[in-house]
Amino acid sequence: MSEVAEAPRLLPLTGGFNLRDMGGYATADGRRVKRGMLFRSGTMTLLTSEDEAHLVSLGIRTVCDLRRPGERDREPTRWCEPAGIHYFARDYAEASGVLSELLKQGKGGAEGMRQAMINLYRDIPQDHAPSYRHMFARLLAGEAPLLFNCSAGKDRTGFGAMLILHALGVPRETILEDYLDTNTHADFQRLFDGGAASVKRMAEFDRAMLAPVMAADADYLASAYDHLDAQHGGVDAYLADVIGVGPSERERLIALLVD
Repeated sequence: MSEVAEAPRLLPLTGGFNLRDMGGYATADGRRVKRGMLFRSGTMTLLTSEDEAHLVSLGIRTVCDLRRPGERDREPTRWCEPAGIHYFARDYAEASGVLSELLKQGKGGAEGMRQAMINLYRDIPQDHAPSYRHMFARLLAGEAPLLFNCSAGKDRTGFGAMLILHALGVPRETILEDYLDTNTHADFQRLFDGGAASVKRMAEFDRAMLAPVMAADADYLASAYDHLDAQHGGVDAYLADVIGVGPSERERLIALLVD
């Protein structure tokens, strides 16, 4: 078992969904991402009041919500603004990462859904760049601990996590393990049973079609890497040219977020 798999990082919350600490990962030079500074999550609408109080106690200063307006309206994040925590959300119409929208297209059965997911990871870097720019700007301003989320904490959040860990010097194989951990920690059945709006419409679809949509698949993330290589000259160039995180910014992030 790898060091990544051994490190406990899922937060002990009754209503958390795929909410975990990204700290503890080793960088290529043998250092470690700080614990308690970076958190990734899915929907937070099922958090109990005790869960919300626990998150506030962690000293989180920024929450970046990557969801569309309708997703936020159906499953509001209630805890951060009353606590004075900076809450960022962006109004946009693009459907990339909204799994129920993908399923409504229903093309080609399960394999068609899997191919649609691969294609989706070519759209996320462009569609959600403004959100990632804000997220990195907050980190560079020292406004961490930072939590970022989407509905499943898998696709929009997964790509954002890849960017952060890459910027901090975490190797690609470790980034992939962090991405694939969604398959262990995202309990979609609990969302179905709890009546969460993000999956209510998804429950109407055949489970064979649902499987590739709910999965974190290595080929999905590989599709994003391939797209960045082909369209931007790689992750480093995308970070510098699109997100505004060049070598000097990465040095600052490392100083802030790596031990």
